[in-house]
Amino acid sequence: MKLHRVSRPTLALGIAAPVLSLILLIGLPVPLQALAAAAVLVLLPGQAMARLTPVTDLALAALLVVALGLATLTAVSTAMFYLTVWSWQACVVAMGAITIFACLARARQEAAS
Repeated sequence: MKLHRVSRPTLALGIAAPVLSLILLIGLPVPLQALAAAAVLVLLPGQAMARLTPVTDLALAALLVVALGLATLTAVSTAMFYLTVWSWQACVVAMGAITIFACLARARQEAAS
């Protein structure tokens, strides 16, 4: 049986998503909560999904992180709105889950190579 190691960035993203989501749900002082919300709702899912692509240019990768994060947040928010189940807590949990699933997909890519 072959053992494959998951890269540190993938592991860090996979751990940061549920930890920051839980911290957001518990509550933080307002300035810290805004930073944590930006991370959980845009940056973490965007970074996790951008790592699934073979982009090597740093500027393009940074743009891709923001674009994928905002697009995913828009899709999740719109779906919740149309299903009339909108809640910011559910949105935080959904974006955290998306980040974890993207990290699992990346871990599979790493194991395959």
